[in-house]
Amino acid sequence: MAALMLATVSMETAAAQDAQAASHLTLSDALNRALDNNPITNAADEEIRAVESEARQAGLWDNPTFVAEVEDFGGDREGLGDADTTLSINQTVPLGGDRSRARDAANAWAQAARADRDLQRTRLLADTAQAYVAAHAASETLAVRLELLELANNSADAINSRVEAGRASPIERSRATVLIGRATIAANEAASTQVEQHDRLAAIWSGGRLDADFVSPLDAFDLSRFENAELDVWISENPELQKLHAITRARAQEIRQERAAAIPDLTVGAGVRRFGGTDETAFVATVEVPIPVLNRNQGGVRAAASRENAARLDEESTRRALLAQFASASGRFERARSTHEQLSENILPASENALSAAQEAYREGALDVLNFLDIQRSYFDVRVDLIAAQSELASALIELDALAGAPQLNRMVNAIPEEEHND
Repeated sequence: MAALMLATVSMETAAAQDAQAASHLTLSDALNRALDNNPITNAADEEIRAVESEARQAGLWDNPTFVAEVEDFGGDREGLGDADTTLSINQTVPLGGDRSRARDAANAWAQAARADRDLQRTRLLADTAQAYVAAHAASETLAVRLELLELANNSADAINSRVEAGRASPIERSRATVLIGRATIAANEAASTQVEQHDRLAAIWSGGRLDADFVSPLDAFDLSRFENAELDVWISENPELQKLHAITRARAQEIRQERAAAIPDLTVGAGVRRFGGTDETAFVATVEVPIPVLNRNQGGVRAAASRENAARLDEESTRRALLAQFASASGRFERARSTHEQLSENILPASENALSAAQEAYREGALDVLNFLDIQRSYFDVRVDLIAAQSELASALIELDALAGAPQLNRMVNAIPEEEHND
């Protein structure tokens, strides 16, 4: 049964690795694919165009009106021939700058829409980078688990030969079966996780099965830029905070718009009147101005002021939440970096030395095969732990970078490939 499971995992993985060898995917490639093929940013661009169109519309004057008036016809008088007819053109002239204020408010909302687009872009980059990190870790873990499984299976064959030759106890065969079973379970879990994480990454831009090999995402980051970061400076470019700040400015513009709307507009008209009884004509002019006695738009001004206050409170609330998030992300980064350094600089070298010594002792007959397999398995577990530590460190870097507006992720997107640069 163990051999059958091993064969199944090995064949599936070999096929996957053959397909992966045909393509190469870097973190920069993944980020560019996401931006080119994910509808989130395209939808945000459409919203920006819509709000910009509303801004243009808000600044337009009302259309002039044509008025035709016929008086004194019918009844005891003759028909329309004796009627007085007036033809005029009326135009509303905005006073108080309400059209320009409306345009300013609409432009402020367009700026808020652009800030929301930047927020959506940052989230997409961060989600893509996190998915790439998980997919890379899954592939690396599967490779280690399969390597251990192959070694355990080969060792089990040697143990079976010794048992059949009467040079070892059948108990060793049972212990070897346990080791192979545990290694097989771990390999199967790693294979399933790899498929899951690859599909998760591919779904960001198109879906379908992703067949590619990966480059360590840690190589793409400049860790020095994450050290000793000043809190207020770090979150000053946070896209969510920038969006809320833009909304606050738009709310402030709405107050000005509502105050301008309290000033009544002037309607002027000019035309010509024909007197039906004498067939004479004369010019007419009209001026219409509302008297702001009952309605001074006081409710609109108060509502706009309350919404501006609410926007400022939301902005401050988010700023405080970001401070706490930054503190948590910074702590996560420091812990992940410490763990990664311990594993890569101390624990893994010590485990390699232990494995080397165990191999020498096993060749000299000073160590039995099962204890040697335990030491070997421990070494592979440390390698898996290091992969997890690398993944955690990269994930912490992405979280910190996203809090600052993703400057490093954007640098990866805008980087010119070396082949194109040389051309």
